[in-house]
Amino acid sequence: MLGLVIGNTDLVTGFRLVGVEGVEVRSVQEAEKALAQALSRRDLAMIIVSEEFSSQMRSQIDSARSEQIAPLIVEVPGAEGSGAESRMSDLISKTLGMKL
Repeated sequence: MLGLVIGNTDLVTGFRLVGVEGVEVRSVQEAEKALAQALSRRDLAMIIVSEEFSSQMRSQIDSARSEQIAPLIVEVPGAEGSGAESRMSDLISKTLGMKL
């Protein structure tokens, strides 16, 4: 089973570096479309969505969580601000359960 990350370029790039597929989005509408497409896939065990977009997609995420067991939808904070590289590494490690 696979994971997929939906978010801005920095978040997606960080996860791609450890082998997680990603969809770069620039708007809530693009994120909603990417989530709908991801939810239709049967090979995904986890969908990781940036809080930057997930906070504005609450109804779609809550609906998906209540209607289906898998995939797991995880919301993660963005990587903006000082120390972003360190936080991105920690975020990937915690989400995937592996040390980078």
